Amino acid sequence: MKKITQLFAMALLGLATFSACTNATDDTPVTPTPLTKGNAPSNAHKAIAVLSMIANVNYNLVTTSEAALQQNTLKIDDALKNNAAIRAYVGTDWRVVWGPVISNSPRKSNTSVADSFVTDNTMYVARGTSIATGKPMYVVGVAGTNIVSNKGWRSEDFNVFKLADWGMPNSGKISDGSQLGLTILSTMKDPGTGKTLLQFLGAQSDITSTEIAFTGHSLGGALSPLVALKCIEWKEQMGYTNLKVSVYPIAGPTPGDAQFATYAAQKFGENYFSVINNYDMVPCSWQKDMFATIPTLYSSSPPFNPGGKSGFELPPSDKLAFNALKPIIDLKTYKRIAPDREYVFNGTPNTYPDNSGTFFKEAGYQHTKAYFKDGFQFPQPVIDAITLLISNER
Repeated sequence: MKKITQLFAMALLGLATFSACTNATDDTPVTPTPLTKGNAPSNAHKAIAVLSMIANVNYNLVTTSEAALQQNTLKIDDALKNNAAIRAYVGTDWRVVWGPVISNSPRKSNTSVADSFVTDNTMYVARGTSIATGKPMYVVGVAGTNIVSNKGWRSEDFNVFKLADWGMPNSGKISDGSQLGLTILSTMKDPGTGKTLLQFLGAQSDITSTEIAFTGHSLGGALSPLVALKCIEWKEQMGYTNLKVSVYPIAGPTPGDAQFATYAAQKFGENYFSVINNYDMVPCSWQKDMFATIPTLYSSSPPFNPGGKSGFELPPSDKLAFNALKPIIDLKTYKRIAPDREYVFNGTPNTYPDNSGTFFKEAGYQHTKAYFKDGFQFPQPVIDAITLLISNER
């Protein structure tokens, strides 16, 4: 995840071309309210967060075949079976029971005859014992944006100018990018069983009286509530009144408009547990009042860039792109789902002894490691295990 902030910079520059006719130049500082609110994650929530993070198993991985990408996903089940730190933290009986299923894209090569492949979306299901109830439960993990997937960040993350109907009465709209991601996830089929997610869940003997938790980080934090909502609509159609569907999104951007937020919040009720960092730029997208805070997120010193004369400013070229994009976002009605049920924390600013700190370096830290250390307070061995699993250094 070390290069994730570069994507946001590239995206801002690219998105500016959609709004070249605008001339917004408002430089009035807008800063987020530095406060922590909501209930801190429980031990059960923290365990689900670990299962969320390891969904990013194919992050930064480029291979010469899709088979190699699929083979790499087996590291998730291996970690659940054999990694001592993860097993001690989440429990010893967790196993992958569906997937991991991946959606890939070819990556054209200018230097080789053969093309390579990257993963755009990943989803898997694990079954184990809930720390909260002591009963079996399912966790659906949805991966975030893959740094090497152009499709992921262009077609899903930043495809927010048009919106699509959710499809139920008075249910509002979601972004075209969210709709694309949801379609990909909903139609994925497990290689072993040939079943989609809902087909698999419907075939489980305990499905009418268990809990299914949906979780994901970043893009997964936007898509996991959508997959969960489809599951709720499915359970209502099937009459599974004793099936509990819970949602644990992490660091997700806003997927839909105000009417959709109301609809989703009503469906989720008390089973919605979002976690966002007050200093993370990703959840600031795309609700307009939160989006407005992005350029000045790290402008104060301290807490950012301690010892320096100022904090970290959004680079001028990216600020121009932001100013071109902001009037378009201001016309939208994107709204976060159930903000009253979000745990909002303040990520501890990173330090840069070599004076290498920048806006995007800090943004990358606040979007990733701050969640590990401050949001969920994972023990260091767990952080090390997650980092190793998803590193795929090239």
